[in-house]
This record gives sequence, C-alpha cells and structure tokens, in this order.
Amino acid sequence: MAIREAKPDVVPPDEFLEELEDLRRAYLKGDVLRPRRRYQSIDEAAAARRRFHLGGRGHNHKFEGERYLNCTDRDVRRRQLRKIIDEEGETTVGGPKLPHPMLMRRESHAFGVTDAEIDRLEKEDTTPDELVWMGWRTAMHREAHWAVGIGSSLVGEGEKRIPEIRQKLLDDIEALRAEYTAMGVEDLDGALGNLIEHAGIDEEHSEFGAEVTRRFVNTPELQDELRQAFILTMHLRGF
Repeated sequence: MAIREAKPDVVPPDEFLEELEDLRRAYLKGDVLRPRRRYQSIDEAAAARRRFHLGGRGHNHKFEGERYLNCTDRDVRRRQLRKIIDEEGETTVGGPKLPHPMLMRRESHAFGVTDAEIDRLEKEDTTPDELVWMGWRTAMHREAHWAVGIGSSLVGEGEKRIPEIRQKLLDDIEALRAEYTAMGVEDLDGALGNLIEHAGIDEEHSEFGAEVTRRFVNTPELQDELRQAFILTMHLRGF
C-alpha cells in the first residue's frame, strides 16, 4: 500500500479515526492483522515457535518504553506507565499477572520448546526482513511525535475496537483449543494464555490509543505522520 499524500487541513478526530479504519479495510480486507496459523502436529507448532523466538521478540516492550520516555503530557505519561506494567507483568509490582514475554515462553513450553533453546535463539541474529522492519519501527518511535507513536498502536491493539474482528479473534482461540486438544497438547492454558491475555487487555489499550489520537494528533502534519505510520505498521502482517 502506497503512502498517501498529506492533506492540507486537519480532519475532525472521529473522522480521522474512521479514515485510519478505511486504510485497514483497504489493506487487510476485513481480516485480522495476524491471521491464525494452523499446524498439523506438535512438532510443526514447535518449529514455528522456534522461528518466533529467533533474534528476540520483546521489541513491543521497547516501543512502550520509548512512548513513555517521549511523552510530555502528565496524564498520558501516567497511563502509559500503567500500560508498561500491563505488558511487562503485574508481577513487577507485586500483582498476579505474568509479563507478556513469559506468556510467550509458556506458549512455546506447551509445544516442547525449552528455556535453553529460547535463550539460545534469542541471542541469534534475526532475519534480514525483520531487522529492516524493526529498525524502521524503532526509529519511528524515537523520532516521531509521541502521540503518533502511541496512535500507531491502533493497528494491532486497535483492531479489538471492531466487534467483528474481536469476535473472530475469540473464535480463533476456541478453534485453536480444539485443534491443540486433538494434537495432544497437554498444557492448553500455557498454549493459549498469551492469546487470551491479548484478546482482553488489548481492548482497553486500544481505547487509550484512540483517545490519545483524538486529543493530540490534531494538526495536518501530525495526522499525516500517523497515516504513514499506520500504513507501514500494517506490514508487520508478514512477520
């Protein structure tokens, strides 16, 4: 999808959010950002999990830190800190919820991938394609306006604001539960915990991204910056 030309005038907030959703519909055509992958066996799923860990996959949490460090609004900064706790786990402040990187590990454990394997894979080089994509995304969060960085979360987390896509994600979890049971996966909670957590907490996070976009992405220049970030972020679909 090509980057669109900048618009000379500011678009009203709700109209701008709908414009971003038009970009989603044009690119993803009603599908979810990360379509469900199907596996025929535990070994096949384990191979996919090993590919997932190659080069380390904690990039999202670096982004959340960049958003926090760049934010100049006290209220938003406080809420961004709350989001970091959601991502890194309430265990960091004495709560019960596990950090998302640990949920990702538990998912891999359910298919027989060990911590030793994960540690080794995370220290290896990532693929060239992902290196380029993640390099752009890290640079965007460091160089763009902080509200654009937070607004870019509407691509992934924001899809939970769309009832039919949220329902599809929930349906996919139940379909995976049945498939994993048939494959002989014993730890279904571990295999599905990461997906279940994101299906829930991301709905709250998506509203945070929408609110920040309404309040702070309020000039033609910032709106164009977010349009471009939104389009380029959708290309993570391939990873």
